[in-house]
Parts: sequence; C-alpha cells; structure tokens
Amino acid sequence: MTEKNFQLPPHDFSLRKLFLRYRWRITITWTLVLGEAATMLSFPLFMGIAIDDLLNQRYFGLYQLCGIGLATVILGGVRRFYDTRVYSRIYAQVSNDIVAQESSRNSEVTVTAARTKMAGEFVDFFEDSFPEIINSMIGLFGTLAIIFFLQTKSFFACLVGTAIILILYVATSRLTFRFNKGANDQSERHVDVLSRNDPPEIADHFNKIIRWNIRLSDLETVTFSLSWMVMIGVLAYSIFSTVQDGVTSYGKVLSILMYVFGYIESVIVMPLFYQQLVRLKEISQRFRT
Repeated sequence: MTEKNFQLPPHDFSLRKLFLRYRWRITITWTLVLGEAATMLSFPLFMGIAIDDLLNQRYFGLYQLCGIGLATVILGGVRRFYDTRVYSRIYAQVSNDIVAQESSRNSEVTVTAARTKMAGEFVDFFEDSFPEIINSMIGLFGTLAIIFFLQTKSFFACLVGTAIILILYVATSRLTFRFNKGANDQSERHVDVLSRNDPPEIADHFNKIIRWNIRLSDLETVTFSLSWMVMIGVLAYSIFSTVQDGVTSYGKVLSILMYVFGYIESVIVMPLFYQQLVRLKEISQRFRT
C-alpha cells in the first residue's frame, strides 16, 4: 500500500497510523535528525582533543572540531527547511480528514473544532518533539557509552539517576492521563459554551480550563524539580569521583563533565516527552468514542 492511497481508518487516529500514512516523508526527516544528533554527540570529545592538541602546540584537533561544527550546521539547516514544508502539508491533509470523519458522525461543531486542534498535536509531535526525542535518546545512550569508557564511576551514577527518574514519572502517569482528559473534555465544550453567550457559563468554563492547566503545570513542576535534584547529585558525584581518581588531562576532565552534563540534559527532557505521549494516548482514545 503506497503512502498516497493509505487512508486513516474511521475513528482510528494515533501516532502509529499517522506514521504509516506518511512514512516515507517522516523517515527522511528522521534520517536527517540522526545525522545531526550524531555530530552533536561528538562535540565534547573533539573539544577535549582540540584542547589537548593546542596545549601541545598542535592544531589538527581544532580543525576536526570545526569540521564537525560545519557538518552539524549543514545537516540542521537542511532538516529544518524540509520539515517546515512537509509537516505543514501533513497538517492540512490531516485536518481535512478529521473534519470529514466528525461530519460523518454528526459531531457538534465544538467537538470537531477541538479535535481538529488536537489532531494537530500529533503532527507537532512528529515535527517538533520527535527530533528532540531522537537527539535525547542518542544523547542518553551514546553519552552513557562514552562515559563508561571515560569514567566508570560516573557511568554507574548516571544509571542510578536514570532509574530513579523513570520510577518517578511512571508513578505519576495516571495523574497525567486524568488531568489531560479533564482539560480535553473542557476543550471540546469551548465553541458550544461561547455560542450560548452566557457570561456566568463562559466564566465557569474558563475557570475550569485554568484549573486543569494549573494541575498539569503543578504536576510537571514537582516531577521536574525532583528530577533536577537527582541530577545535581549525579553531577556532584561525577566531579568528585573524577578528581579523586586522579585524572590530570584537562581535555579529558572537560570531556567527562560535558558528557555527564549532556546526559543530564537528555534525562531531564525525556520524561517531558513521556508526558506528551500520555496526552496523545488520551486524545487517540477520544477519537474512538
């Protein structure tokens, strides 16, 4: 079945279905993202090499670093030019599909409008979030592999930190799903409430939207803050253990700490994507009802 004639089954809308429909175009974007992520991953290593070379009056490491930087800029620019055009067309086609599906079900205008907007979140996920997920995954596993060879104690500290954060977000996933369901339920009533032009009802509607958004924001703030506390402990331990192990190469010390910090950045953002996936799962279930 070709990409052109693949259609979304009625009432079945998900990340998987969207990918199947536009798999070739999306795959090209992923390939570009992987290339960009791979060059970004090598930056700290080549920075350390360049520093050590310069301290020894050599310049080859600096030339390598500049080459990696140029490759990153080219790959990133090509990907962004391509992404904007591809995902804009996908969003237009998906919106038309959703309107047709909801019309066939005789859905109210308020529901159709809300679900068209929700469907756009799936396209946004592929365009904006998924490249970041790929970068984070490569940063996470690639960085951990490099840290293992540079400084074993830091590697095990990173593993412990990852496990703690994973447990934290899995434990709060049900709350995330429930809060998103409440916010989306209210969103589907938006046009209907406004059309009745009843000031008290409109005020109550917006107050409910605010309450759901505050609950989601508060949950995200708590989990994010706890995650950072764990990661600060990992960073502090990595600095301590690197010094205690007697590493004397300035370039190597810099590389170790940059890779640990890069790992921390990857771990911190990954749970946010997990929360987004929970939200999209709730939206996907909504299209089946």
